[in-house]
Amino acid sequence: MRNKELRKYFFEKKFFFFVFLIFFFVSCQKNKELESVHIQRFEQALFSANKSKDIDKYLFSIEEQYAPMFATSLKNTEYLNVVKEFIKDKEMNNVYNIVKIQYPDLKDLEEELSLALYEIKQIKKDTIKPNIYTLIVGPAEYSQAFQNRILIYPDFSAISLDLYSIEKLSNHPYYKTIPQYLHTSLSKENIVPHYVNTYLKEITFRNIPLQSLNPEATLLDCIIEEGKYIYATQNILSEKPFNYILNYTKEQLQWVEKNETNIWAYIIENQLLYNKDRTKYFHLIAPGPSTKNIANSPSRIGNYIGYKIVQSYMKENSITIDSLFNTLDSQLILQQSKYKPKK
Repeated sequence: MRNKELRKYFFEKKFFFFVFLIFFFVSCQKNKELESVHIQRFEQALFSANKSKDIDKYLFSIEEQYAPMFATSLKNTEYLNVVKEFIKDKEMNNVYNIVKIQYPDLKDLEEELSLALYEIKQIKKDTIKPNIYTLIVGPAEYSQAFQNRILIYPDFSAISLDLYSIEKLSNHPYYKTIPQYLHTSLSKENIVPHYVNTYLKEITFRNIPLQSLNPEATLLDCIIEEGKYIYATQNILSEKPFNYILNYTKEQLQWVEKNETNIWAYIIENQLLYNKDRTKYFHLIAPGPSTKNIANSPSRIGNYIGYKIVQSYMKENSITIDSLFNTLDSQLILQQSKYKPKK
């Protein structure tokens, strides 16, 4: 081999090796960022106390590991007695046994959450990975079921597995007040979309004021805001069927897709888009069995329109999801989206 050919050979080999190193480095970096999620099963630890000869001693032994799950110190005798009453309750033990059957292990959930948290970190680098627990919240009214299904704080988060077992607990005396229309959004498949949506609101974009809490917010403000979270959640969970992102059944998703033009026409004709009177437009964004005044419709159809506007806006403008959330002018988003409902 001549010197010229030799140099070419080594150059090509070195280049290949260099490229290989780049891909190897990128792969290692991704694996480093994609930390595996380990979910701590508080409900298992708690109800295992029933097997102990000394329940008090057992509870004190797990208090440090599961500190975020206890409302206060177990040294508080009154609270300790409440905890013991909870785990000795016959009906709660029935609930626990159902949850055990529904969720024998959480490997799939851990994998999904690992990937989701990695994708969230690509949106905002300072995203944290909190300690994740599962628990059983017990007797639940409608509002509690909606609020307590996923709890997320800066240093820990919790998933209420009993509420995500509602199909098996629908006739249970502690859960029978939860309305039927909520059952479709409290399945196993809804856990990760709910977690991501809540995480974005409570952690990733916690410094951005929620329009839903602003008494002066228009319908446009509210649906654009919710549309942002739906859009971001869908991007993070790109392989999850879209009906779970929306908390819809497949049939409900088909209905809003088919009736997008009619929904938009209803909003415009009734002069609701810029209305600040929440009593006039709340039926378009509120959970429920259906949307008042619109036959055969699911609830929250206004949020679907908000998502479609945001989706159109992101197609028309080359910006990041982080920038999307920091664009607070709903009217600007609508104008620059060039939104036109499908006919």
